[in-house]
Amino acid sequence: MKNKVKTAFRRFIVKENGAVSIYVIIVTLLLFLFNAVLIDFVRIMVAEYQVEQASKSAMRSAFSSFNKNVQNKGLFVINEGAESPEQIFEDVFEKNLMVNEDGYYKFVDTTMESTSFSANENRSYSNTEIVKHQILEDMKYTAPIEFGKIIADGILPYSCTMQEAEVYVDISKDVNKLVADRDEAMGKAVEHLIKAHSDLDGTKGKVNNPSSSTYPAVNNLEDAKKHFSTYIEEVDTAFENDLEDLLRDILKSGKDSEKELKEARKDLIDAQSINKNIQKKIDDTRKEVDQKYDNLSSSECSDSSLSTVENQLEELTEQINEYVLEDTFFVNAISKTDKAKNSVNGGSPGSSATLVPYVDYQITDFTQLISGDGTFNAAINLVKTYFNTALDDTEEVRKYVDDNYEETETGDTGNNGGLKDAFEALNKIKDVINKGMALNSDFANYTELQSLVSNYGSASENSIQDLDMDVPEQAAQDAFDMIGSLFHNLGNMALDIRDQTYINEYILTRFKSDDKLGLMDPGSYPDNFLYINREVEYILYGSHTPGVNYGYALLELTATRFAFNFIAAFTKDPVKVIPHPLPKFLAATSWAFMRTVEDVGNLTNGKKVPLIDIKGIKPFATDYKFYLRLFLLMHPDSDDTRINRIQAVVDKKVPEDLISAPTYATAKAEASIDLWFLPGIIELLGTSGILEGKVKNGRYYIEAEVDYSY
Repeated sequence: MKNKVKTAFRRFIVKENGAVSIYVIIVTLLLFLFNAVLIDFVRIMVAEYQVEQASKSAMRSAFSSFNKNVQNKGLFVINEGAESPEQIFEDVFEKNLMVNEDGYYKFVDTTMESTSFSANENRSYSNTEIVKHQILEDMKYTAPIEFGKIIADGILPYSCTMQEAEVYVDISKDVNKLVADRDEAMGKAVEHLIKAHSDLDGTKGKVNNPSSSTYPAVNNLEDAKKHFSTYIEEVDTAFENDLEDLLRDILKSGKDSEKELKEARKDLIDAQSINKNIQKKIDDTRKEVDQKYDNLSSSECSDSSLSTVENQLEELTEQINEYVLEDTFFVNAISKTDKAKNSVNGGSPGSSATLVPYVDYQITDFTQLISGDGTFNAAINLVKTYFNTALDDTEEVRKYVDDNYEETETGDTGNNGGLKDAFEALNKIKDVINKGMALNSDFANYTELQSLVSNYGSASENSIQDLDMDVPEQAAQDAFDMIGSLFHNLGNMALDIRDQTYINEYILTRFKSDDKLGLMDPGSYPDNFLYINREVEYILYGSHTPGVNYGYALLELTATRFAFNFIAAFTKDPVKVIPHPLPKFLAATSWAFMRTVEDVGNLTNGKKVPLIDIKGIKPFATDYKFYLRLFLLMHPDSDDTRINRIQAVVDKKVPEDLISAPTYATAKAEASIDLWFLPGIIELLGTSGILEGKVKNGRYYIEAEVDYSY
């Protein structure tokens, strides 16, 4: 038996007869196994691709069920109130797996096992960033064109002229008052100096006139000197009384003059301080305005057609610089006043240096003066000397101030003066705006909006800068402050300029702002202030008080039109004929406000007005929407509060509750195919990580997950 086993083993292993056939059988078996696994592997790959494409197609179909009311505003949310997106996903996924292969062998029999569809609660319509992204996608083609038209063609060419105009307006308005205050202080100083001199000059005859009386009468100091020898021989109290009264009159005139000189000195110091403030105001204003325009390139400035106005504004500003007096004038005036005051009263009683103390001393020691000790005439001569020195010094300072100071012509600022027309123009606009901002209806809309916007984020409003409608000069300054802010914001725009531009243009194209309800038309009130016609203004400013948002827009419209009209005013004859800078400022202010009333009336009545009315400049027609674009740029929205207001306005327009409406969802799908060969090897490949699916009961299960958003 043992030998038989050895023989069989030898024949099979050692002997080579039939070896090739055995090897071929083994290799063929291995090739069959490899091909079997390869076929199922390829079928799995085809099925996985089919499941992936079917799930993506199903997801897109589910998201095609969007809210059409919201889509009208360029935004998308899943319409959960219509057909269920979960059901849409399942139906479309299953249909996409059921490939029609009539007449062909079905290589893959992919079968749906299960699906799920879940919206992401954190990425709903209430998510500000989601809404912002949708807006940017909606406007990425049209917004750049409008922005370029407004900024490059409409605004930037006027930046340098506007900069020079703002300097001129700010300086003129404040310097006008400062110069008036300085003139007032100098006027008081001059009055005190004149009075100081006249107090002494009124007594000059009693000091310097020749003797004209008979003893014992004493009318002047020469009478006293002439009659004193007689008095010594024939003492008469009438002489004593007249002499003492004369000295008291001289003393009083000196004290009165001293009082006036002190007041004059105070007024001169006040005027000097105001004069320094004028220079400081000019320097500070130039620096402040230049900083606003620092980030704007000089290449963006106005063209040559505006150079005449720009040069004129620069010259006017330089003329205002000339209103600043050299400080040496005040130093000299104060010094001469001090000298005159010291000449009048430069010491204490008993001193022999100046008028008041010396005369006071003689009155106090009157008995010694008339004692006849031989010093009477010398004392009287000293009184005359001190008096004349004081008189000359007061005359010197009075004449110095009179010769070197001339009151500045500032123009008439009263209602009946150069600004009368400006007052009337401002009152027209003010009355209409105040009436609109006092609107006592429309509360329900704004209450609802306030509640909605609070749900989406911030309910804060954008405040606007003040525009004083009662004082034209202040209104002019306020207007240019607003325009300066606009150019400052334009200069500061960098990478975020695209996003701001797109959002602003979205607001203007998707929401309502009626420019046909004329502001000056009584029949348009209150419709022109109602929210239904002022969606853009609400999104821009965010006030929840009826009428206020449109009121804000009108104030900024008034300010903006005034700024451009103010520049144009310097090419108009009523302004050109005025030579002095401050009166010219008042005339330009008056002309600009009158023109602004016309412009506001036209713009709010659907008409266009030229951006700037200067002969030789290419016309650039503007409508009310043009200025809304400017105001949107004037108020940057770094905190996205404007997006919150957009969410609230859209939510208010649709019947559905949008706050939780989904914009993002995740879907999962599972399908399977039957395995033709060796499911154990396929399962092993899955365990090793080569395949991602799992094998169960001879079928291979495939899972797909799809994230999708609008």
